[in-house]
Amino acid sequence: MTQKLRTIRCGLIIGLALCWIGGCVNKPRFIAADARATIDRKVIEYPAGFDLESVVAGLTAPTAMAFDGEGSLLIAENGTDNRARIVGWKRDGTYFQVYPRGTRIPLIGLGGKRFDFRGPVGGMVVSQGSIYVSHRDSRDRGMISAFDFDGNVTTIAADLPAAGDYGVTDLAVHPSGRIYFGVGSATNSGVVGLDNWQKGWVRKHPTFADVPGADLFLLGRRFDTKNPAYGLFGGTEIAVTAPFQSFGISNQTRVLRSENGKPSSAVYSVSPTGGDLRVEAIGLRLPRGLVFNEFGNLFVTNNGMELRGTRPVKDDPDTLVRVLLSGGVPVWYGFPDYSTDGRPIARPEFQPPVEMILRYGYPDLAAVIDQERSGLDKVRADPQTVNRGVFDPLSGAARLDVVPASGEFKDFHGSVIVALFGDRAPFATSNQKLTITPGRKLVRVNIDARQVSDFVKNTEGLPASKLDRGSVALERPIDIKFGPDGSMYILDFGEMQMRSGKEKIAARSGRVFRLTTMKESPATTAPAP
Repeated sequence: MTQKLRTIRCGLIIGLALCWIGGCVNKPRFIAADARATIDRKVIEYPAGFDLESVVAGLTAPTAMAFDGEGSLLIAENGTDNRARIVGWKRDGTYFQVYPRGTRIPLIGLGGKRFDFRGPVGGMVVSQGSIYVSHRDSRDRGMISAFDFDGNVTTIAADLPAAGDYGVTDLAVHPSGRIYFGVGSATNSGVVGLDNWQKGWVRKHPTFADVPGADLFLLGRRFDTKNPAYGLFGGTEIAVTAPFQSFGISNQTRVLRSENGKPSSAVYSVSPTGGDLRVEAIGLRLPRGLVFNEFGNLFVTNNGMELRGTRPVKDDPDTLVRVLLSGGVPVWYGFPDYSTDGRPIARPEFQPPVEMILRYGYPDLAAVIDQERSGLDKVRADPQTVNRGVFDPLSGAARLDVVPASGEFKDFHGSVIVALFGDRAPFATSNQKLTITPGRKLVRVNIDARQVSDFVKNTEGLPASKLDRGSVALERPIDIKFGPDGSMYILDFGEMQMRSGKEKIAARSGRVFRLTTMKESPATTAPAP
């Protein structure tokens, strides 16, 4: 390398480092109160007596939102490359950055030991002066970390099974102060397949698979798959894979629970200072959103299996379930042998097109676990007890919040508001076209009546990217929080498309909406900028 090239390279590295320190990474834009305009109902429908306005724009792949004790709004962004950061605004609109901050130079590792913080961020919550965040590390293992507002970090839990399709998800604080969180499944429906190769993680972690929370006896189903590694790394042309085993492995008829006590498809709890990790529930495919109500009951959104992979499942819905905290043996919620609402997956309504599953060795979709020998029949959740709401398949039920008993939204008390992120077609549908646009809205779930109704949605039923250019509307709502000011805040992820199994994100397309009591002199205005 010539001296000139060395000089240019050195200058680029230093420039990038200084850019990071100086905050020249694009900042999201906080919209001052006097610059906001009420969004017209011809664009977005929302409850009577309220105004909807845009308060933050220019976010890139935001996934979680929280408020601290002083009322500051915190946002976790994943960016376009999972280089996560946590930013915020004080009540007066002053911008600050929680992570990274100070003189950290994560690009070249100067200034002391680097903190291993990788996206995607699955959830964020503030409790007792700390910001708890779920994320991955550089090995794709899951972590829960606690930040203080001086930039110090404490590890609360680590080495969680997060290297597959889904990682560590949302966080919720029990009235006792204990932290609860979810871990998603490694695969779509219990079997590592070509869809997981397409996402890329099988090449990086060839021995990874779904990790059971109980000792399992299997029914002997083995799935034939073309071997992408054939001719490159050896092996046979056809790989035979069985449930809860890594790609190309099918010799286990009994799969033992995780050696370290950390299963996938589970809800955990941990002490707020770290340690005393407990598994609270198992068999939840993707426990994506968690929240406690005022009675200490835990409610979780669970995303259904999709029409993809070596064990494709048709029309498995998303659900809102109550997680039963037994304090003893964890309750099993049925993954991968039951739908999210508790129906046997062998029923006709879940059968994929025969030609889709026949290629993997079977003419039908059936159970893979011997539930009686595994003891799961004795700890299975009763659907009539735990189900609280059922959403359309591929709705992408994400984070949620409980409607407060007092304040602006008290008339809706007894409900939770759920953000529906939407589908991941064509990846989630094996390239089959959808006839509807699932999700992309907020719904209200009356917990006692078990009724689901639309709460905030785009009037035309299409995401913002499909409306007239410049329209400010919902694209992919992912989080919802009731703020200390009594308003409801909606975090919108922004525009994302699935291409070749990977997420293609439109930078700076995310935003935050605020739903609040109607102003005294309501005006019908153009959408906020």
